[in-house]
Amino acid sequence: MLSNALNKGEAEFAHIAKDELDRRFPGWECVRSRRGGSTPTSVGFRGSDHRFETAKEAYFWLIQKFTEAHPETFATLNWETVFVAKGKRRNYFGRDLEKMFHGSPHLADNPNNYQKLSNGWYVNLNLNNEEKFDILCKFAAVGKFEFGRDWKWEVAGKSEALLNFKWVVLHEG
Repeated sequence: MLSNALNKGEAEFAHIAKDELDRRFPGWECVRSRRGGSTPTSVGFRGSDHRFETAKEAYFWLIQKFTEAHPETFATLNWETVFVAKGKRRNYFGRDLEKMFHGSPHLADNPNNYQKLSNGWYVNLNLNNEEKFDILCKFAAVGKFEFGRDWKWEVAGKSEALLNFKWVVLHEG
C-alpha cells in the first residue's frame, strides 16, 4: 500500500500506510540480511574519516590505524597479542600465513583472504562483519581507543545481529 500510494503521488495515504507499518512491524525498514556483495562502510580514527566500498577495505584501514597507534600489541608476544590475534579455528593476525589459517590452511592460498600490515604481520580478512567488529573492539580495548570518540565503524545495511551486538558492546560493556 505504501508503494502504491507513493507511486500515485498520494502523500497522505503513504503517511498513513507508513504509520501503520511502523506500528505493526517495528524496524521493517532495516535490512535484516545481505546475500554477498560489498557493504559500503564508513570508518574513522582520531578525526580522520573515510568511506570505503567494502567492509573489508574499511576493516584493513582501521586495523592499520590501530596498529600504528598501538604497536606494542604486536611488538611483544603477550596476553594482549593473544587476546587480539587468536581465534578458535584460525587466527585473526599472524606472522605466518599457514599458522594464521591453522584450521583452514587452504585459505592461505587466496590473497583475497589476507593482507600484510606495515608492521610485517598479516591480517585475516576472511571474516564476517560481526567478527570484524568484535576484533576491532578487542583491539580498541587493548589500545584504549574509545568507540565514538577515537574510532567509528558504520556498515551500510547492517544486519540485525550486528546492530544488537554493537548495542550490547556499547551499553553493557
